[in-house]
Amino acid sequence: MTKDNNKEQYIDYDFILGKGIADYSDGDIVVIEKIGAKPIEGTVKLDMVLMIYCLKGRIQGEINGKTWLAEEGDVVICLPNSYLSNYMMTPDFDSRIIGLSYDAIRNNIPMTKDALDLLSYVSKNPIIHLDAERQDLINKYYSIIDHKIKQPHNLFHKEIMHSIFTCTVFELCAIIAPHVNYTRDGGSMKQANLLFHKFINLLSKNEGRTCSVKKYAEELCITPKYLSFICKQVSGKTALEWIHEYTVKSIERYLKHSNLSIKEIADRLGFPNLSFFGKFTKNYLGVSPTEYRRQQSMKKEV
Repeated sequence: MTKDNNKEQYIDYDFILGKGIADYSDGDIVVIEKIGAKPIEGTVKLDMVLMIYCLKGRIQGEINGKTWLAEEGDVVICLPNSYLSNYMMTPDFDSRIIGLSYDAIRNNIPMTKDALDLLSYVSKNPIIHLDAERQDLINKYYSIIDHKIKQPHNLFHKEIMHSIFTCTVFELCAIIAPHVNYTRDGGSMKQANLLFHKFINLLSKNEGRTCSVKKYAEELCITPKYLSFICKQVSGKTALEWIHEYTVKSIERYLKHSNLSIKEIADRLGFPNLSFFGKFTKNYLGVSPTEYRRQQSMKKEV
């Protein structure tokens, strides 16, 4: 969406698809071969991870108010809830851009302590320089991606693409890793990262059952307000957004892969009644639980 008052654009997966600039998309990942040459007017807020690999020329802009400059061989990594503005590029600029949704990141990169440290580093250092050997490696990965995009999309195409993207992301993580000051149990890990990691573990163990921020905060021996503060600080999302995200994924899983009735799913996830469950599902998935299950069944039959 666009906010006319201050020209701020809210950029997510659907926005990119709506602009028709994606060369590949599958619901979680988009690939863009060319970035527009027209500078951004105002501010862009991201609701996804955006990686810009500079093949030639230079691009400059601001991320969260800080000026950055990327040249040939650099990768710009913009995390969710980052603010981008005032970008400009040289006439010979060429790039490859990959956008990853929240789900793509969460499903493929476990939120371990090391991963949190790495994300914290990237939030402060969004420009990653690749030497000639690593440029060659990333180019090989992209050649495979490009090849698969241009081939007919047969059975398991999405799964294959996700596997290639996951490998590419982990290669970048391996490149970044030596620069990160990792912390271990008993070390100097920041309290916010540690508490966030414990919160995510509680969410995983709870398997998507509805639960209040207050309940999780009590288990962590902190206030609900502080829990939401550290979640926003570390991940860019509030505690309630994380709780709802895990619940939505559980709803999707049960509706897709189980024979449980709608009422049984609602009961298992702790919803007070079917009406509330239906409204929650429609709010996040766009359709009722029954309709979502029907759509998924139709996809399996195709």
